[in-house]
Amino acid sequence: MQPVDGRKERWRSHRAARREEFVDAALRALAAHGPELRVARVAATAGVSKPVLYRHFADKDDLLAALHARLTAMLMERLAPAIDPAAAPTARIRGAIDALFSLLDEHPNLYRLVSRTLLTGPDSGRQGVRSGKALAAQTLTQVFDAYLYAFGLDTRGAEPMAHAVVGMVHNTAEWWLEHGAAGRAETVDRLAEAVWDCFDGFLRRRGVTVDPGTPLRPEDALAARAGSAYAAGPVAAPASPAAGSVTAPAAAPHP
Repeated sequence: MQPVDGRKERWRSHRAARREEFVDAALRALAAHGPELRVARVAATAGVSKPVLYRHFADKDDLLAALHARLTAMLMERLAPAIDPAAAPTARIRGAIDALFSLLDEHPNLYRLVSRTLLTGPDSGRQGVRSGKALAAQTLTQVFDAYLYAFGLDTRGAEPMAHAVVGMVHNTAEWWLEHGAAGRAETVDRLAEAVWDCFDGFLRRRGVTVDPGTPLRPEDALAARAGSAYAAGPVAAPASPAAGSVTAPAAAPHP
């Protein structure tokens, strides 16, 4: 194994940090002047000339890709703590929705820019709004799959339901960003209620009732379903602060 060149590593770290500083400058330029990306404005905001900026970015598309990546990183950073497995279902839903709305609220022009531009190249599908939607749907699919399996239901409904929810939230967020007649908190509350109604209705049609205000982990529901109380069919699960309140049908095989 070859030794690490300390000078090269420091220079690489310096260049990466400098690129992030220019992305920060681009965010400030977008906030001040609107959602159109102009390199001259970014350079002026950063206090450098365009040639200096282009030492760190191959071209304008490279800077645009960095902004797409920044939006994706910020969205994932905000979503992670919002989806708290120890929280009640409705609290988790509202937290995740407000994480998205907070990003639009604080960086509206960044979102407008990223949502209106498409990247090219091998990483194009892993950045920006499209990436954020895909990651959110993937995360929700895993959450829904775990709950459906725990309740003894067919898990094939998890992925389409996740994409339906992400689409509804995304479209509502864009409507709010451009028209915003209602305040953020009011819109988030109404949207969270609509998402819960979708999930709750899906479960009720299959014989499962969940208390929206009580934390319920999939492993708690699975453990309750595995107990003798479920042997006779649909009955109430054992009540406890951890397991919550749930009524579920007899077990169905996991496909």
